[in-house]
Amino acid sequence: MTILIVFAFLAGIATVLSPCILPILPAILSASTLQGKWRPFGIVTGLVVSFTFFTLTLTAIVHATGLSANVLRYIAIILIAAFGIVMIFPGLSTWFARASSPVAGVSQRISQKSSESGFVKGFIFGSALGLVWTPCAGPILAAITTLVATQTVNFYAVIIILTYSIGAAIPMFFIAYGGSKMISTSKVLSMHSEGIRRMFGVLMVLTAIAIGMHWDMAIQQKVTRFFPQVLVEDTPIVKNELDNLYGENKNSALDEKAPEITGIVNWINSPPLSLMQLKGKVVLVDFWTYSCINCLRTLPYLKKWYADYKDKGLVIIGVHTPEFEFEKDPKNVAEAAFRLGVKYPIAQDNDYKTWQAYNNHYWPAHYLVDQNGVLVMKHFGEGGYLETENAIRQLLGMAPLEGGEKTTMKLPVSPETYLGILRGKSYTRELHISSGISDYDYKNALKLNQVGLKGAWKVEGERITSAGESSYLDYNFLAKDVYLVLSGSSKIPMEVYLDGKQVKSIAMDGDRKYDIVSTAYGQHLLSIKLPKGVSAYAFTFGAEMEETK
Repeated sequence: MTILIVFAFLAGIATVLSPCILPILPAILSASTLQGKWRPFGIVTGLVVSFTFFTLTLTAIVHATGLSANVLRYIAIILIAAFGIVMIFPGLSTWFARASSPVAGVSQRISQKSSESGFVKGFIFGSALGLVWTPCAGPILAAITTLVATQTVNFYAVIIILTYSIGAAIPMFFIAYGGSKMISTSKVLSMHSEGIRRMFGVLMVLTAIAIGMHWDMAIQQKVTRFFPQVLVEDTPIVKNELDNLYGENKNSALDEKAPEITGIVNWINSPPLSLMQLKGKVVLVDFWTYSCINCLRTLPYLKKWYADYKDKGLVIIGVHTPEFEFEKDPKNVAEAAFRLGVKYPIAQDNDYKTWQAYNNHYWPAHYLVDQNGVLVMKHFGEGGYLETENAIRQLLGMAPLEGGEKTTMKLPVSPETYLGILRGKSYTRELHISSGISDYDYKNALKLNQVGLKGAWKVEGERITSAGESSYLDYNFLAKDVYLVLSGSSKIPMEVYLDGKQVKSIAMDGDRKYDIVSTAYGQHLLSIKLPKGVSAYAFTFGAEMEETK
């Protein structure tokens, strides 16, 4: 874990070489020109504390209070703008010092004690910056974000995000300290200090407006090509350490009592169920999600088993643990279940409670529980259907099936490819993807397994959304079949081009996985024109031939 902490620190320092520092750089320079030798220390301390705190707790705060995360963000933006206004109109400084002091009763003393040092005001300002700053998410920061989303933050995760923040704060401190020192030591600049502060005040207000209107993202996109790519985290040793951070807990053990179905937010096709009340039944617990192509390939077998054995003592519970945010919507899951013909009980595990109870790490995953509630078999991924069915039959007191099992001969295909900024690692190097709405283009031909974008796109954590009338998503793939998870609605169909020729149009009919194209196995260039407002999440691929053992 020490290795991961070291790399987190280095990744934080390397942030100064990324375009993600641009939105807050003018604000840091502006704030450092105010009086107070301790102001730079206050700014970076507030930035470290605020960024660490809100990264780890913002999701919990939103859930506990019901407030939108945007409310806190806009409060921070208003605070930054207020600091800029005070710099433009110094007469407001006394009032603002009192208004921004954390405890009204001691505001006057804090203002007086901090007037020379500037630490308190710097800390307040740095805290506001920590809430609005969005650093470029590398593997380490992305891992912490995932742990927060699944509420599995541990002590090491806190140390790692704190170390990352400190690393990022060090170059920012030198920027702030350098600006302050330059103003205070230069005779020429000192003569015009008030005018310089007013100018920087205007710059700070403009910075707040830019962040509030998301213009900062567009600026990052325009200048990102001028920044070097520093990939201090992209090493095998870091990946191994991240696996340990996620928690390599042993999966639920065989021949022991199966974990209970817990934390379910909604049931479909059934009233709430528990393994306790199903004692005496054979239960197959299936972890799945409706946009996962591997899960969908197992459904014909699950549906057949349910039809064949439900009256003989088998209960199947499809534990739907979402991979994407839209998969949490009960309406979407219910519509998917109806469309896919799933009639057995579905438990929506939106908070990963049952997933964590089983220490599961896979989609799909099957856990077979006997009549006494004991876990007797588990299988991860596709395949093993005859073995699983015979295990079910054995528990039901039926003779095993004989004969060969149809298996699939898998040809090499392009890997599952995520498109959101958190896990989107396959974009051509000509594109410098950043959060927000930007225009994209590339000139060179895509290499195998590379993704390209053309036109206007809004990039978010787990998805990209068409933001224009001519937005194209391109992929150079190796496969026979191509699938894409999409959400959104549009009366205009998407247009699909294969190797330069339009091959089909597809109408949007819900948030789900779409069959994009099926063609001869090989390497092809795919281009999809997505209507404005439609979001894309992840590509998956197939190239399978059935054979009988």
